[in-house]
Amino acid sequence: MGVLHKNTSDRIDSVRSASVATLMRSVLFVLAALALFAVASMASAVEDRPFIWADDEDYWPAIYRGSNGGPAGIFNDILTEVFARLDIPLEKSVYPWSRAQMMVKNGDADGMVTVYTKERAKFTVATDPIWEIGETLFFLRTNPRACDILKVDSFEDMRGFTLVDIQGSGWTEEQYKIHGIKNVIWVPDTDSALNSIAAGRADIFIMFDLNAYKLLTKKRVEEGPLAEGFQNIITIMPNFARLPFRLLIRKDSPFAERVDDINKVLEEMKKDGTMQRIRLKYAGIVPLQ
Repeated sequence: MGVLHKNTSDRIDSVRSASVATLMRSVLFVLAALALFAVASMASAVEDRPFIWADDEDYWPAIYRGSNGGPAGIFNDILTEVFARLDIPLEKSVYPWSRAQMMVKNGDADGMVTVYTKERAKFTVATDPIWEIGETLFFLRTNPRACDILKVDSFEDMRGFTLVDIQGSGWTEEQYKIHGIKNVIWVPDTDSALNSIAAGRADIFIMFDLNAYKLLTKKRVEEGPLAEGFQNIITIMPNFARLPFRLLIRKDSPFAERVDDINKVLEEMKKDGTMQRIRLKYAGIVPLQ
C-alpha cells in the first residue's frame, strides 16, 4: 500500500508540474503577444498620423510665415526634406513664438526648432543641430556708454546695462538668470525691441542678426519720431553668442523614438549636398557656414 500510495503521489505531482509548466508557457505566450501588440500599436500610431510641427512666424529667414500663410525659410526646407525621406507625413504651422512653444509644452504639437535649454530638456529630446545661428548686439552709437558696449565679450559684461528682449526667448532668458542679469525689458516682438533701442529706453538688444537687420533696414527709411534713433543703431557680433538650433520633440510623443533616424537623415543630407543646396538658396541673405 505504501508503494502504491507513493507511486500515485508521484504521478499526481508529475501531472501538477506539467500543468504548471503548461500554464507558465501560456502566460509567457500571452505576455509576448501583448508586448508585440503594444509595439505594433505604437508603430501604427506613428504611421497613422503626421508629425505636428509648430514654430515661429517671425524669425526670417530661418522660419517665418510665407506668402501663402504657411511656414517658409531654411528650417522649413530642411524639415520638409527630412520627413519626406523618412516617409513620415509632416503637418506644419507657424504662430507667435510664445504660442508655438506652449503648443509643444502642452502636447498640442510634437516638436519645434530652437535651442535646447535646461527648461526645454525637461519635456523634450533633441536631434543633432540642423543649423547654427549667430546673435548680434544692437545699440545706439549716441549712447553715452557706447564705448563700454563695444568691449562686451560675455554675458557678465552686460550686467550693468539695461537690456531689451523678446518674450519667449528661452535661451537668452536662461543666460540672464545664470549670469545675474536682472535689468531686462521684455517686449512682444523685434519691432518693439528696436523701438526701445532707438528711443534710448534700453542699452542693448541681443538678437539673431539677419531678422533684425531686415527690419532695421526698413525702419531707417521711415519717417517718424524715432527716425534719427534708427539711423544711429549700430551692431557688433560677439563670439560668445553662437547657438545650435535643433528639432526638439516631446518626450511623450511617439516620434521621440525616431531621433536617431532623423539624425541619420541630417547626416545624409550633409554628405549628399542637400544642406548646401538649401543654404545656397538663401545665399546673399544667410552667411554660408
